[in-house]
Amino acid sequence: MYFNHATAGALAVKPVIDKYENVFTEKEKTVLWFVGITSAILPDLDIAYSVIKNLEDHRSFITHGFPLYLTAFFLIYLLSFRQEKKAFGRKFFKVLSLVFLIGISTHFIIDFVFGGVALLAPFSYKIYGFDMILNGRYPDNRLLSYVFSKYMIIEIVIFGLFLYVFRSRKYQIAKFFSFFYFLISIISFVSVSLFFF
Repeated sequence: MYFNHATAGALAVKPVIDKYENVFTEKEKTVLWFVGITSAILPDLDIAYSVIKNLEDHRSFITHGFPLYLTAFFLIYLLSFRQEKKAFGRKFFKVLSLVFLIGISTHFIIDFVFGGVALLAPFSYKIYGFDMILNGRYPDNRLLSYVFSKYMIIEIVIFGLFLYVFRSRKYQIAKFFSFFYFLISIISFVSVSLFFF
C-alpha cells in the first residue's frame, strides 16, 4: 500500500488518544497525533535513498526492521521515568511510547501484507510477508499498474474509513497531519513512477 500509511496510523492511534482526551492538554494531544501519524510513515523515509541509488525495493533496509523502532519505543518509555513536571510528564511519555509503537506497527502490518518487509533487520535481511504483484494491464507503467490493481480498492476503503471516523471537527489536527502525508505520498509516488521507472 502506498498512499494510506498515515491515515491507517491515525485510525490505529485514535482509540489511545481518545482514551486520554481529558488527561492531556491540547499541546500534548497535538504531539501525540503528530508522533502517531508520523511514526506510521517513518519507515518509508528510505524511499528517497532507494530512488537515488536506483534500487528495486526499499523494504529490505534497516528502516524496515522492527528492532530499530522497538529500541526507540523503549527509549521514549524510559523518558517517562525522568520527567517531573506536569506538562509532558510521566504519563505523557508512557502514552507517547505506546502511540509511537502503534503507528510503527501499523506500517509493518500493512507492508507485511502488501509486499513483505525485513522485520528483523539489521540482524537478518530476509523478507517476511506476502509478495505484492502488480501484473496488470500496464506492465511498463508502475503508476497505472497500481491505480488499476486490486490494492487500490484497499486504499479507497482505508481512506473512506478515515474520512468517516474523522468527520468530527475535533480531529482537525489528526486530519491535517494525515492529509499532509497522504498528499506527499501521492506526489512522491507519481513523481517516482513517471520519472524514475
